Amino acid sequence: MDLEPTDDQALLLDTSARFVDDRLPIEGVRAFADGVPLDPGYVSAAAELGWFAMFVDEELGGGSVSGVPVEDAVLLAQLRGARLQPEPFAATNTVAAVLADTADPAILGDLAAGKATATLAVAGDALWDDGLTAARSGPDLLLTGTAVVDDPSAAWGLLTAGSHDGPVQVLMPLDAPLPRTALACLDVTRRLTALRFDGVRVPADALVPDALERTRTLATLLSVADSVGALDRLFGMTRQYALDRIAFGRPIGSFQALKHLLADVSLVVESAKAVLAAATRAVSADAPYAGEVVSIAAVHLGERAARAGQDCLQVHGGIGFAWEHDLHLYLRRITANAALSGTVDFHRDRIVAAHSEELT
Repeated sequence: MDLEPTDDQALLLDTSARFVDDRLPIEGVRAFADGVPLDPGYVSAAAELGWFAMFVDEELGGGSVSGVPVEDAVLLAQLRGARLQPEPFAATNTVAAVLADTADPAILGDLAAGKATATLAVAGDALWDDGLTAARSGPDLLLTGTAVVDDPSAAWGLLTAGSHDGPVQVLMPLDAPLPRTALACLDVTRRLTALRFDGVRVPADALVPDALERTRTLATLLSVADSVGALDRLFGMTRQYALDRIAFGRPIGSFQALKHLLADVSLVVESAKAVLAAATRAVSADAPYAGEVVSIAAVHLGERAARAGQDCLQVHGGIGFAWEHDLHLYLRRITANAALSGTVDFHRDRIVAAHSEELT
């Protein structure tokens, strides 16, 4: 079971697909992976399509084509995953959604228009960074440690830090002269950067209260959607290769061993779509169990997607191991998503915690 786009959503997806194929097709993605900077007009052009406006009020230049912004964002995330598009889509939309009722309207307007982007910490299980701490200094906070982000050009960062009172979130500008270190990532379409904080003072009004669960849920959902899109495209490539590749006078897809393997991968793909649809509907309805369902989706993909990708690699044989083939780019995206948006163990713990609360 998959999400069925409405007519308006189908139009948005069609327009977005043509935009991506024109502005950043796979050749452009490969160039970006090799270090070529992203076209500076890419974000603003994507904003004109409404990519960053879904969770922003219409009075501020935002709006959702369907009236259900979570579904719009998930459908776009799948499309982007299938085409290996880089950030800042998921993080900017997550931040816009979390801050919709509390942030300076000017910030939300800039995000919707593509004049500025926002980022989240990744690469850890606190959301998703456990290297940042916050200490009280009068009414302000002092941030110390390291936060890893995957959009080094972002104007705003919604960062999570540990404190004596539990995790806290702050929204802060990232244009300050923070020490930065570029990091290598398995997913070569990402630009991971470590930001170093050495007692950086953050005013009290930068605190974002009661938003951690919402941030975790939406960020994970969009990451899962990205992985589902990438896995679906990878399986499509593999199925077509099995039909086109001839060995011993027959398409290799006619051999029983590969039939069984492709059937197994197909099952993973379809079940991933179904669990993503369930999670999307739960988040759209703001259901009390939405976080749990999203974590179930993350565990499902985290346990199975990379293995399914490896099976696709085996079907391709030697050509699948070549750098020039696109297969490894999809496998890298799927594997990195499973690590950067909370590990399987982290999401299992969230599922267990949800039921422990019910028992207590």
